[in-house]
Amino acid sequence: MWRRFGCAAVRRGGVRLLSSSKTNAIPHQRIVRRSLTSAYAVAGVGLAVVAVISYDGRQQAVSLEARPEVKNVLTRNFIADAVEKAFPAVVNISVDSGYIGSNGSGFIITKEGLIVTNAHVVARCNRYSKIQVTVANGSTYPAVIHSADPLSDIALLQIQSDEVEEWPMISIGSSTELRAGEWVCALGSPFSLQNSVSAGIISAVARHSSELGYPQRGGEYIQTDAAINAGNSGGPLINLDGKVIGINTMKVDGSVGISFAIPADTAVQVIQQLRKHRKVVRPYIGMQMINFSARELREIGRMFPGVKEGVIVKSVVPGSPAQKGGLLPGDVIVSFDGKKVLSTKDILTTVGYNIGRHIPVQVKRRGEKDLVELQVTTEPLPAPVQQFRG
Repeated sequence: MWRRFGCAAVRRGGVRLLSSSKTNAIPHQRIVRRSLTSAYAVAGVGLAVVAVISYDGRQQAVSLEARPEVKNVLTRNFIADAVEKAFPAVVNISVDSGYIGSNGSGFIITKEGLIVTNAHVVARCNRYSKIQVTVANGSTYPAVIHSADPLSDIALLQIQSDEVEEWPMISIGSSTELRAGEWVCALGSPFSLQNSVSAGIISAVARHSSELGYPQRGGEYIQTDAAINAGNSGGPLINLDGKVIGINTMKVDGSVGISFAIPADTAVQVIQQLRKHRKVVRPYIGMQMINFSARELREIGRMFPGVKEGVIVKSVVPGSPAQKGGLLPGDVIVSFDGKKVLSTKDILTTVGYNIGRHIPVQVKRRGEKDLVELQVTTEPLPAPVQQFRG
């Protein structure tokens, strides 16, 4: 069930979007391991000598000089150091539409004052709405919507002020090499409490939108246990270098420590198109695909001995790039752009936001002994079906 919160839809299937209404209030254990013959403890980084207690109880001083050097040791203020780099570019966004209002977060990406936030933060804005942006030092400026893409839930705002010649910017990093367990920080204005920080780790790097109740989005999200709440929408999720690796966007309703962010690499592709065209033109190949089930795998095994991975082409749209490329219903795609295909996600990720790309495809086809070599060229997604991909 959808639930409206502020000026945006905030819940679907137990997942809550994080813009907030303006009226919301802030609602020695010791382990002994007897199998060890000795144990040691270091009280701080850089100690040259530690006390070692032998199994018979005698204490000896042992030098650590022979121990391998520990690299990449976290400093005492590693969270604060990352936050200090990013905070000047983080903003609080307040939307007043007269009878209703909302709050969210965002971050500045150009010296001219272009802000990235979530589209649902400003989704209910009309020509009478007023958007105010409060920067890190507490100053407030008017802003307008530059462009928005509801499907990816990304919007750009432009600060309107001649008082500042050059706005502080935040760097956008890459989400490609992220690993579960890495430290991250969520910055923003939960419950309108500006300049708030929470820290945690990446819980999962590729949580598909279908798992969150948004199958039509066709993308992936970063899962984190960093605490984010209503008002955090659109704020940056940063790494320890102070770079944006995600855009905080939603959490599981009623949960503690299960929140989601749009990956930076996905966001960059959308932002580039919004800045250039003020809209996002998505590619499509025009076919319906399904992953192997156990039953389908058994059937395919009988038809195509040796095939244990790939996706099945269920249907092909007439006149689509898939049909033009020669794909047929019943084909099993085993390679796409030279890479093995394990699921439909592999194909959607490869297609990405690239228009006019020539992609080599290998399929197993009934009646054909060898692999069939095809080529598909992505085309712009037709307007009547722009909510779908694939």
